[in-house]
Amino acid sequence: MRSSRAILLYALLAIAITYPYVLKLRVMEPGDAAFFAWELAWTLHALTTDPGQLAHANIYHPERYALGMDEPILGSSILMLPLWPFTQDAVLLLNLLRLVLYVLCGYHTYLLARELGCGEGPSLVAGAAFAFSPIRVDQVGHLSTLGAQWLPLVLLYLHRFTRTGRWPHALALGICYALAGYACGYHGMIGAVVLPAAAAPLLWGRWARLPGLAVAGGIAGLLLLPLYHLHQMAFRAHGFARGRDEAVLYSAPLERFLATSDWNRVWGTLTEPFRGPGGGLFPGLTILVLVALGAHGCWRRGSAPSRVAVALGGLAAAAALVALGPEIRLGETTLLPGPFGVLREWVGPFRMVRVTTRAGVFLALALAVLAALALRRYARRPWVVAAFGTLIVAEGWIAPIPIASWAEVVDTSSPPPPVYTWLAAQPGELAIAELPIVPNDGEFRRPAFHESIYMLYSTLHWKRLVNGYAGVEPRRYGVIRDLTRRFPSRDSLDALRGAGVRYVVLHRDGLGPNKSARLERELPRYANELVEVVRFGPDSVLELRPAPGPERDDARGKR
Repeated sequence: MRSSRAILLYALLAIAITYPYVLKLRVMEPGDAAFFAWELAWTLHALTTDPGQLAHANIYHPERYALGMDEPILGSSILMLPLWPFTQDAVLLLNLLRLVLYVLCGYHTYLLARELGCGEGPSLVAGAAFAFSPIRVDQVGHLSTLGAQWLPLVLLYLHRFTRTGRWPHALALGICYALAGYACGYHGMIGAVVLPAAAAPLLWGRWARLPGLAVAGGIAGLLLLPLYHLHQMAFRAHGFARGRDEAVLYSAPLERFLATSDWNRVWGTLTEPFRGPGGGLFPGLTILVLVALGAHGCWRRGSAPSRVAVALGGLAAAAALVALGPEIRLGETTLLPGPFGVLREWVGPFRMVRVTTRAGVFLALALAVLAALALRRYARRPWVVAAFGTLIVAEGWIAPIPIASWAEVVDTSSPPPPVYTWLAAQPGELAIAELPIVPNDGEFRRPAFHESIYMLYSTLHWKRLVNGYAGVEPRRYGVIRDLTRRFPSRDSLDALRGAGVRYVVLHRDGLGPNKSARLERELPRYANELVEVVRFGPDSVLELRPAPGPERDDARGKR
């Protein structure tokens, strides 16, 4: 009964705080949201058809390990497996998963607070405080960072194991940590740095538990090895590395701890001067007041803080230090080197951590549970607990979320463009390229023709795409994108042919008037190589055939 009440509360809050998304469950915008809809669908498709191909997603053809070119979200995608036999609508599944992740973040934090003896009311507040913290509530479009649902369970089983020493709890700890890493690679990487600050106070005087904790870490490491291998294979093939300057840009200067999203209805305008890349880290005033009241209560009683409170305080402090990044800055001024900078230089994998402000999720979790511990003193006054909870939720309020109508380019309640139905009917595995390929800012200039939208529509046919949109961009793709700006041309056709493309899907509505005129003028010159096999209004499918030898030089001379 208690669990049902908690789940219902968080479900209602998720619907209200993310309004109007609940009314647009089959509508999708370009960019990260469309990317994660594609990735969710690809993961479920591969797991249920050919798990061996999971790593080799259908984008950036002919590159391999394409799934590792951004954050795999397997730890969240598996939650949608029960729905996959009933619908393969990637947009609907993503929008449902968004709501589910808010609910699970709240519910699992509620379970953690109950485990720590916080009582029903304070535990409900803890779940709401974490799920809808100003630090993370605005991550609607970024499914990986939204997927923090396993982190409260990591702390729960860490506490249980250090208290009981039972091996099943160590096993659960390792599995939950691995799931957290598979849901968001950043959480896995940063957790390896900040969680020891929580574990140390819980282990103090319980040193016999240390081998079991090492086994839990070993289990997590073994489970995460495939993820590490996937990224290494994807990055190594393209010589990808993140520079220190990039890490500094997306780290948090001190004033970022006073910033929230511009969607925030309470603090958004007031904290605008402190906003910058990487997101805000202000957790809200009410939760800070509660934590201060808890600390003041300990001081007045003359008692030391509990082992759990010290662990949570250590976790919050470690997360804040990591969020500061390689340098501790105030505005544009560097005050001194940051501890994370040393770690980044000495431990190679941490050089891939670009947005250190994502450590804020651990800060939000620690403060949420500390607030619940402080609320225990008001357990006999439920109206006080409810009032604090209401204020905490209000400080994270972002509804109604501004959704630009021009960005709503996919609506799966309507029939898809017929060209994708045609592609789905073509037998065998073949490679296609969709044109135009717009620059990375194309989601604002020409949203319907952004690479992420091509990827999203590929969930209808699962053909191999030369196109792609991810954190890593293969060199071959960059060359093709640049050359196809002059499509059709000898170089662009050679590049597409070299990538194994059979069909070029041409969206004329995505071209400006000058490019359209040039295209119609140039296409007849390549009539033997580009044969239109079908046309649906402004969308054409051109079959790319081998270049005819004798005519090749003639075509080159006519350009």
